[in-house]
Amino acid sequence: MLKIPNYTQNCGINLNLYFNLLKLLETSSIFNFPEGVIVGYSDILDDLSGSLLTPKELDEWNTFTNNKRKKEFIAARVLFRTMLNEMGYDLEFEICKQDSGKPYAINQDSELFVSFSHTKNAVFCAISSKYDIGLDSEPLDRKIDNGIVKRILNEKELREFDDEDPVLLWTIKEATVKSLGTGLRTNLNELCIEKKQKEGFIVKINNEKTFQICSFQKVNHQLSIAY
Repeated sequence: MLKIPNYTQNCGINLNLYFNLLKLLETSSIFNFPEGVIVGYSDILDDLSGSLLTPKELDEWNTFTNNKRKKEFIAARVLFRTMLNEMGYDLEFEICKQDSGKPYAINQDSELFVSFSHTKNAVFCAISSKYDIGLDSEPLDRKIDNGIVKRILNEKELREFDDEDPVLLWTIKEATVKSLGTGLRTNLNELCIEKKQKEGFIVKINNEKTFQICSFQKVNHQLSIAY
């Protein structure tokens, strides 16, 4: 049964309609999928109301001037709490941000790792109590021109991955910087993608830090998780 947070009980909105938008991704058959990580997604709708937000979230939402950003924000928060409900977690977990802007969730003494990714019409969320994850998504039909590819890949990667889909490589690097929490401040050429011996990828940063990568295709998107 859906547990509805107190702050939304009297907002006059059919919350079950919104919570039923949740789609948890089936990941049991995905190679190298990290244990204990849950990924869900939802469409970004035009009529989501700020009444679905906590008072703190509503204050942040009111600072946005871009309508698209407002819709993304609400959809992400509703998706996050719907996933908490599905996983049996307390819905009072609150999304906070590190100084770098990287999100995490906290409830009293408990903490969850969280990562969001938005595309034009969808929002994705990954939650884990074990891994400090980064999630990125891109539509499978996105076209990435050669100029961008040369900017995000170093010379070694350009030689080794000239036959790989640029969308795959893009999501791997973006997921890694999200896990790092450094975002666009990171020079993507400093992140070196390497093919694992059997299957899959890892990313090394200056040979000092290594991230495991799980990349897969679902719901017409390429998704990558770095951990």
